[in-house]
Amino acid sequence: MRKDDAIAPGIVRLHPSKDLGSDVKHLLRRVRSEAVVAVSSPVRQERHYSLGHTVIRGLLAEGKQVRLLYSPDFLDSRDRRPLLEDSSLSPKIRVSSHDFHNTFIIDRHAAILWSGAGAAHPYMVMVRGPALVGAIHQFATRTWESADHLSTRPGFGSPEFDDKSLAVLDALNRGLKDEVAARQLDVSLRTYRRYVADLMVRLDVTTRFQVGVRAAQLGLLPPG
Repeated sequence: MRKDDAIAPGIVRLHPSKDLGSDVKHLLRRVRSEAVVAVSSPVRQERHYSLGHTVIRGLLAEGKQVRLLYSPDFLDSRDRRPLLEDSSLSPKIRVSSHDFHNTFIIDRHAAILWSGAGAAHPYMVMVRGPALVGAIHQFATRTWESADHLSTRPGFGSPEFDDKSLAVLDALNRGLKDEVAARQLDVSLRTYRRYVADLMVRLDVTTRFQVGVRAAQLGLLPPG
């Protein structure tokens, strides 16, 4: 990635290399604690998108905070099923129909914005001024917080759950004690609790009560 002269104080124009995927990985690997990634316009090639997700999974595994904000148009150009089934990425993705530029925000220290999808010679703008970065970060995070979860967005489907996971959801809905539920499902207590923990991650909730609420929203519970 090549830098040009400053456009204004704290703002520098960037020109991506021919390998945009490498540029994306390079930017994301600079993250120390937090990243916000907002993508509105389609990326030129699928592999750029996949490479970015590979690095994001690494950031999540290292305990770093990541927010992913996508537009419906962007997701319409991708296969959404792998995202819905990915228990690490799916809870971090929100979908918003509001207008926004493609944006990377790295540790609240720098923001990189670009637009002009499909342009022959796209360019990015890096913003480093604290006031500007703070304003961009505030807009991006508030948009993310108010956006739809990927799994509950109308028309985006819901994660697939196997019979065992659905049985665990039913046991939670009936308020069964862990020991009783594990015995009915013919699994160990440890395995049952691991299923519960996995469901909480996949449904992006923090309590067992919220598991039931989200499962009801997704139509995963039997009619009562």
